[in-house]
Amino acid sequence: MEFRPPQPRTARSGEPRRVNNLTLIDGKTFLATALAGDIAPPSSTDVGLFHHDTRFLSQWELIINGHRAVVLSASSQQNILAQIELTTTTVAVRDNLDLPENTVHIHREQLLAGCFFDRLHFHNFGLQPVTLAIELRFDTDFMDVFQVRGMLRSAAGTYFEPVPRPDGMIYAYLGRDELFRQTRIRFEPAPLELAAGRARFEIELPPGGQQKIAAQISAAVGSRPEEPAAAAPEAAAEFSQCLSRRRDSYAAWAKATTAFHSSDDLFDRCLETAMSDFFSLRVPFERGGLDAEADCGVPPPRSGEIVAAGIPWFATVFGRDSLIASYQSLALHPHLAKETLRFLAHRQGTQRDDWRDEEPGKILHEMREGEMTRAGEMPHSPYYGSVDATPLFLIVLDETYNWTGDDALLEELLPAARTALEWIEHWGDLDHDGFVEYERRSPQGLANQGWKDSWDAYLHADGSLPQGPMALCEVQGYCYDARYRLSRLLRTVGDSAGADRLKRQATELAHRFERRFWLPERSYYAAALDGGKQAQAAITSNAGHLLWSRIISRERARQVARRLMAADMYSGWGVRTLSAAEPTFNPLSYHRGSIWPHDNSLIAQGFAFYDLKQPLMRMLTGLFQAANYFRDQRLPELFVGVQRGAFDQPVNYPVSCSPQAWASGAWFLLLTAALGLRPNAGRHELRVVNPPLPEWLQWLRIERLRIGGSEVSLEFSRRGERTFCNLLELRGERLAVSVDFRAK
Repeated sequence: MEFRPPQPRTARSGEPRRVNNLTLIDGKTFLATALAGDIAPPSSTDVGLFHHDTRFLSQWELIINGHRAVVLSASSQQNILAQIELTTTTVAVRDNLDLPENTVHIHREQLLAGCFFDRLHFHNFGLQPVTLAIELRFDTDFMDVFQVRGMLRSAAGTYFEPVPRPDGMIYAYLGRDELFRQTRIRFEPAPLELAAGRARFEIELPPGGQQKIAAQISAAVGSRPEEPAAAAPEAAAEFSQCLSRRRDSYAAWAKATTAFHSSDDLFDRCLETAMSDFFSLRVPFERGGLDAEADCGVPPPRSGEIVAAGIPWFATVFGRDSLIASYQSLALHPHLAKETLRFLAHRQGTQRDDWRDEEPGKILHEMREGEMTRAGEMPHSPYYGSVDATPLFLIVLDETYNWTGDDALLEELLPAARTALEWIEHWGDLDHDGFVEYERRSPQGLANQGWKDSWDAYLHADGSLPQGPMALCEVQGYCYDARYRLSRLLRTVGDSAGADRLKRQATELAHRFERRFWLPERSYYAAALDGGKQAQAAITSNAGHLLWSRIISRERARQVARRLMAADMYSGWGVRTLSAAEPTFNPLSYHRGSIWPHDNSLIAQGFAFYDLKQPLMRMLTGLFQAANYFRDQRLPELFVGVQRGAFDQPVNYPVSCSPQAWASGAWFLLLTAALGLRPNAGRHELRVVNPPLPEWLQWLRIERLRIGGSEVSLEFSRRGERTFCNLLELRGERLAVSVDFRAK
C-alpha cells in the first residue's frame, strides 16, 4: 500500500513560525524542535529530523493524558544535547480528584549522535499515586529540503506502508533518484499499543515514584533497504556511549582551538557559543559519491571537513558562506580555511553548463545531496550561481597563507587560484567593461547572485526590479583585493611578472571603479550598476565592504564610515543593509533593512584597515548588547532593523537561521579587527596595530593563537583610555611580535 503526504504549502497548521527552536547538529544530520522537544506542528517548515537534505521525521510529539506538556525550561549544550524540563497540566488521580500542576516532573534529554535519542524521565513528587497515559505521535514525509521550504513537485517517489516491529516502526521511501530512505523508530520499553503514527504507554507512579521511556530514531540512505540488527544494544547504554563520544570530540576540538577569556562573563559566553557552533557546523567529506564526479585538475582531498552555512536551511556546503566563515575564524583555527579551500578547489567549475550556472574556474555556490538534486529536478550538484565566491576564494587563500605560511598548501592550490583569476578576467566580465557582473541562466537558479541573494534585494525607488546583468559594488572590491593578494602570492613563488601585472590591474580597477560608482550628489557609492549601466543609488551596507577590500581612498573611507554610522543606517544594534530613509526600506525584510552580523563584521575590519577604531568599537558594543538578548548569547543569521530605543530589545527575524556559521564567525573577525591582529607567518611576524578594548571590557586574554608553526598567548588590558598588550607565552617556532600604536 502506498500513500503520499500533503506537500508543505497545503499542510500548514496556521501556527506562527517560532524563533526559539532547539537545534542539535551532527555533521550532515540536524534536529530542529520546539522548546518542548517536539517536532510540532506536524510537517511544519521549521522543524524536523533532517539527514542528507531530507526530512526523516516530520512529527514527534509527546502527549500526556491527552495534553501537551508544560515547558519549564529548555537548553542545549554545544548543539549536542538538549535538556528540557517539563510538567503536566492538571491530571486526574485514582480518587477522581485533580492533581495540581507541577507535581509530576519530566526530565527530557535529546541527543544527536549518529542517530536521534529521546529519553523521558518521569518523577512523581506528589503524595498520591498517579497513572499517566503517554503517547508519542510520529510521522515522516521524506521530503527534500527544497520541498520543505515550499517548492512544489509534480511527481514524487514511492511511499511504503509502515512496517511495525515489537519495539517500534520502520518507514521507507524509494525516491526518484533510485535510493531508499528509511526511518527506524525503536522504543524501550516496548509500547503497550503501537500503530502507524502512534505509540502508547501507561505508567504507574506511586508517591516519589520514577519511570523512564526511551526512543531511538535512525535515518538511512542506500541503494537497498537495510534490515535492523537482530539484537539492538540497550538504549541507555548506547545513549551514554554516544554522548561520551561526542563530548570527547568537542573537548578535543576546544583544546585544538584558540581560547579566549575576558573580564566579562557574558562576552566569554558569546565566544564559547560561537566556538561550539563551528564545532557542530563542520561537514565531513570523503572521496566518492558526488565528489568523485569532479574533474577539475585538482586532486580530490582524501577526507576533511568544510564549514556548513547554517541551520535549518543551509546545512551544507556554500561557497560564499563557507569561505567567509573560514576567513572570520582564522584566529580560531586556520584548519577550517585550509580544508574549505581544498574542497572548493576540487569542485571548481570546468565547463559552461547553463543548468548549473557553471563556468570554467568558477567556485561553487551550493551543493546538495537530496532526492530533488540527485534526480535532476534542481541544479545543485553543485550549483555555481554566485558572483562573489570566486574572488573570495583568492582572498581567503592569501589570508590563510598569512596565518599559516603553508607553502605546500599554496603550491597545491595555486593552479586553482590561476583558474579562478581567469574566470574573473574573462567569464565574469559579461559585457567587457572591466567589471564583474552576474546574470542567471539556469531556470532554477538565483536571480540575485551576490550575498544579498533574495529576489527583491535590489529595487528601484519605485519598487521595480532592475534589469541585468548586475555589477555589484562590493564584488568589484573583492576582485580588486583578489588581484592585489594574488600578486603577493605570485611574488612569493617567484612569478614577478605575473605579480606586477596583477598589481597594475588592481590599480586600474580602483580608478575605473571610482569613476563609475561614486555618486557625488549622494557622497556615497552606488550599490550596483544595472544592465543599462544605471547606478543603483540607494544607501546600502554594500559600500561598507569597500573598506574591507581597501579599493577606496582614505578620504572616501571616512565619508563611507560616517554615512554607515548615521542614524538611518546604524540602528543602535548594528548597520542595516538598507538606509531607513530609502523608499524601499523594510526592517522586516531579508535584505532591505535588516541587520546581518557577518555584514557588520566585514565592515568592522574595514574600519580597522583605515584606523577608524571609534565606529568599530560602537559596532562591537552594539552587537554584544544585542547578543545578550538571544539564547546562549548566539547571534542569529540576521535580525530586524528597527531603531533601538532606550529600553528596547533586538527584534527576531522569524526565519533566521541559528546557528549560522558567518554570524558566529563575526565575533572572531570583530576581535581580529579590534585588536589589530596582522599576521605574516611566512616572515614569522605578528603585528598588533592600535588594539583598543571597548570600555566595558577591562582585559582580554588570547591563548594558543596559531601563526604558522607558533602558538602565542597575549593579554590586552585597559587602563583609563589606553589599552596595553603583553606577550604571555610563545611556543613552537620563533615569532616576532610587535605592537604598533599609531597616532590618530
